[in-house]
Amino acid sequence: MNRQKILSLDAPRRLWQDSRKLRFLVVGGWNTLFGYLSFYVIYLLTADRLHYLIIAILAHFVAVTQSYIMQRHVVFRSGAPVTIEFLRFNASHIGTLLFGLLSIYILVDAADLAPLAAQAIVILVSVILSYLLHSRISFAPTADKRGPLE
Repeated sequence: MNRQKILSLDAPRRLWQDSRKLRFLVVGGWNTLFGYLSFYVIYLLTADRLHYLIIAILAHFVAVTQSYIMQRHVVFRSGAPVTIEFLRFNASHIGTLLFGLLSIYILVDAADLAPLAAQAIVILVSVILSYLLHSRISFAPTADKRGPLE
């Protein structure tokens, strides 16, 4: 095999290793699917007994826990203490949760969308909000770990 082929075969692995944004998009895609499926399954199992906003809260906490594990290990490769970082991660998600609850309420009660369709829309917008919060709060380097240019 010539050198060009070896380099081209190694390129996807290097891209994955070197690109936090690519890892965030891939993990974010998985987290989005997982979050929606969590809502979907809980909705199917409990819609006759629970209000859709309660279902959204339950699904949110299931999805956030899974998301933290993926973001910590795959995207940000964090070595920070878990307890403090998980608290920051959850604090970041409170903003996302409040945005999501308000948005799904407006989409269902004011715009008359079905709860499953409304949740799909809310999740897509929440991905962007989530990245901004995690990169600036949850997994932001502490002052002692920042480089001279940060």
